[in-house]
Amino acid sequence: MAAQGQTLMVRWVRRAARAVHPGAVARYLAGRTTARPEAPPEPADPLAPFQTLIAGGRAAGLQRPTLFLSFDCDTDLDFDAALEVKRFLDALGIKATWAVPGVQIEKGARTYQAIAASGDEFMNHGYLPHTAWEGDRYVSVTWYHEMAPEAVSTDIANGDAAIRRVLAAAPTGFRAPHFGLFSEPSQLDLVWGTARKLGYTYCSTTLPAYGLEHGSTVDVAGLIELPTFGSTAAPTCVLDSWTYLTDRRQYALGEQYAELMCETVDRIVAAEAPVLLTWYADPSHVAGQAPFERAMRHLVAAGVGSVYGRDAARLARAAAAA
Repeated sequence: MAAQGQTLMVRWVRRAARAVHPGAVARYLAGRTTARPEAPPEPADPLAPFQTLIAGGRAAGLQRPTLFLSFDCDTDLDFDAALEVKRFLDALGIKATWAVPGVQIEKGARTYQAIAASGDEFMNHGYLPHTAWEGDRYVSVTWYHEMAPEAVSTDIANGDAAIRRVLAAAPTGFRAPHFGLFSEPSQLDLVWGTARKLGYTYCSTTLPAYGLEHGSTVDVAGLIELPTFGSTAAPTCVLDSWTYLTDRRQYALGEQYAELMCETVDRIVAAEAPVLLTWYADPSHVAGQAPFERAMRHLVAAGVGSVYGRDAARLARAAAAA
């Protein structure tokens, strides 16, 4: 029966991946379509699609649901927003990892130096800018899938150097810009290979469908991949701030963001499922926003602890060596 259940779960994951193709999700995240990604039909057991994630979390040494929360700081608006978000999270005792392009680290040095000085983790997010102001909004730029492999590796190395130079910190993890569009096997091999050369212990640069198939923490030749997480209502859809904005000029976060996150947490906590909830947001999308603050308070009230990416990678590597 166990083998039959595993087969059914894998089939569901593959159907879900086709229903919400990673490329479609990535284009949505990049703002190239206004249609919301449709969730696949929910199975009778909402946690059925997550059995590989649960097994992987248990194998990685997790004892309970654990949050790995990170923030992509791609615009100048994030300078002040990041500090506001950090104050809020510090008051709740939630750890946050910051993914900031090198050029933004240089421009917002005062903000990110203050955050780094507090002990928070910084993840390499490349060097080149990820957004540009166009008309009345920021638009996405710098697409790794349009760059030569050598240029991608150089950008990753330059991002590492910026963190070391400006923040006097040594990053141990990496996330690609607009990572949903850089997810082919050869592209991931390039990212992971470059990260290994830099001495990193982890990356978090894959969509939820990858985690549903491979687990919460995936050992890729000694490097740990921490796939992003969806929700129990839409397992393959990234549960991030951009997807659930109701206003993309003034950045208003919709209530659905909190509803999906709280529902997911309640179901996973009730099942005592040891999964890594790898969620991320942009500070400027969530600072002072009621849905975000309600979701974070709910996580704490539910007893979900938090870790930095380096901690999750350390647990996974220790468990693998045991």
